[in-house]
Amino acid sequence: MRKTAFIQTVILLMGLCISSLSDSKTDNPELRIATPWPAQNTIIMMLGYGEQIVGTSVIAKKIPLFRQMLPNIDNVPVISISNQLNPEQIISLRTQLLFVAKGMDVPQRDLLASAGVKVVEYPANSLQALQARVQATATELGPDAEKKALEYQRYFDRNIALVSERLSGLTETEKRTVYHSMGNALFTSGRPSLNQDWMDLAGAKNVAETWFSDKKNNSGEVLLEAIITANPDVIVAMNKEDAEMIMSSSQWRALDAVKNQQVYVNPKGMFWWCRETSEEALQFLWLAQILYPERFADIDMKQETADFYLKFFAISLSDEQIDKILHP
Repeated sequence: MRKTAFIQTVILLMGLCISSLSDSKTDNPELRIATPWPAQNTIIMMLGYGEQIVGTSVIAKKIPLFRQMLPNIDNVPVISISNQLNPEQIISLRTQLLFVAKGMDVPQRDLLASAGVKVVEYPANSLQALQARVQATATELGPDAEKKALEYQRYFDRNIALVSERLSGLTETEKRTVYHSMGNALFTSGRPSLNQDWMDLAGAKNVAETWFSDKKNNSGEVLLEAIITANPDVIVAMNKEDAEMIMSSSQWRALDAVKNQQVYVNPKGMFWWCRETSEEALQFLWLAQILYPERFADIDMKQETADFYLKFFAISLSDEQIDKILHP
């Protein structure tokens, strides 16, 4: 009872400071945004509202390029501990928009709403959901963000068309097999999933495609024996440490990907390209170029990377920065 009374007192004291959002678009430079969703921070940044983030995630605060683009992130509090949101903290930050992934537990929604906090939920784990989230987020932020979101979608569509045209005529037998590790070397995902979607676009055969048909999120840990049996042509590791372990371990040595030096660390800029970030528009282009270099001989991923971050994040990357993104 005491905690509830305290929160209600906070709301009363802040009532004059917190403006409720209507259903209409906003172009408010004073908008106060919070999200515990790490990759959503990147989308907000791309749409021009990074400075309005008042509550964030631990991961977003630790990524070097994100920190460079938003130096004051050091002063932005983390609003989710062990995937648990604190309504009292969110209200105290005078949050107006709270972006969360669909399915996340948001306690005391009525209390948040009475304090002027609009909770916006988006589905995840697919390319379609990602593209829709960029557009929907822009709608919440305002006309300036909507303009940027449309430019982004045109770029995304351009890359889809480019890769599809280059892979035209590629037969099933010609497709290269890929294993993608995420979180740790033995954690991966199958169909349907975001990872499956970008592998499909890149003309890859996901060796784990059918491994998780009985699991809700179509992902999980697997036995090394299953990977050895699948014997992928290429391994893409989300983390550098996993890639190094895979390349040096005697247990993984029998794999063709290891024998042929075809183990890659996934690019990472504002966030990991392979995850729920707007940088996903580069992920399938990067992988397609890795898998079928002869079909993408004229594609310079360094230049593509430089152009993307300049266009959508207004940052001119140095050669060293580009190298760190492509080879984290």
